[in-house]
Amino acid sequence: MASQNVNPAKKTAVETVQSELRDQILNFDLPPGTHLHVDNLRLKFDVSTATVREALSRLLIDNLVTTERQRGFWVRQLSIEDFRSISEARRIIEIGALRSSLAQRDDNWEGDLFAAYRRLKLVEDRLLEGQDTDLTSEWHVRNRRFHDCLIQNCGNAWLIDFRRQLHQHSDRYHRLALKDNRKYRDVSKEHAQIFESAIEGKVETCVKLVETHIDTTVSLITKHLTQSTDDLSISIEATQSNRPPRLRTKRQ
Repeated sequence: MASQNVNPAKKTAVETVQSELRDQILNFDLPPGTHLHVDNLRLKFDVSTATVREALSRLLIDNLVTTERQRGFWVRQLSIEDFRSISEARRIIEIGALRSSLAQRDDNWEGDLFAAYRRLKLVEDRLLEGQDTDLTSEWHVRNRRFHDCLIQNCGNAWLIDFRRQLHQHSDRYHRLALKDNRKYRDVSKEHAQIFESAIEGKVETCVKLVETHIDTTVSLITKHLTQSTDDLSISIEATQSNRPPRLRTKRQ
């Protein structure tokens, strides 16, 4: 029997640049409001100008990047109002997709959810035991996967993609408050309750728990942020040194 090629397709240059820039934006290596100079990025990634522009255009579609006429590309700014809008949209999309997914549960969905929850719980246990901040990025990956699994059986690719984008944007704000969140909530317990209700097929219980999960995040992060003018940017030095991040207003 001929062996099958199980290796994943190699990323194109555009996909590589897009993925790297996305990670840097989400991790605040590229702070909100950063001017993304095409020529500098071309030299950094050793790719063509067209490749950089295509990658930035894709990030523009994902709303991680903005553009101004004749002025180039910028990392999207953060604001409290933006976070509230993202959370409201996520709540509507995710709850609808969740109901549909739970109504169509099957063995594959259950197996995927078990695996995703187990991996999430392992990293949460390590964070609680050692407060190892190096695991923070991995927690975000596994948390995203867990929530992806909950709604993956909804059967609607548009809902899945919209929820993915909204969760990605919500993550930018969540990263600001993750450290302080441990003082005020037991996220691991919330995830355990959501998992158990989903596996047991308790649709309305699971829906209520996810709604509360989202609403609690909105409340805590809103309190964490300091509102002044319309736009807020991150003090990246505080984030990288694992101190509670400050917010400063964009200079006029």
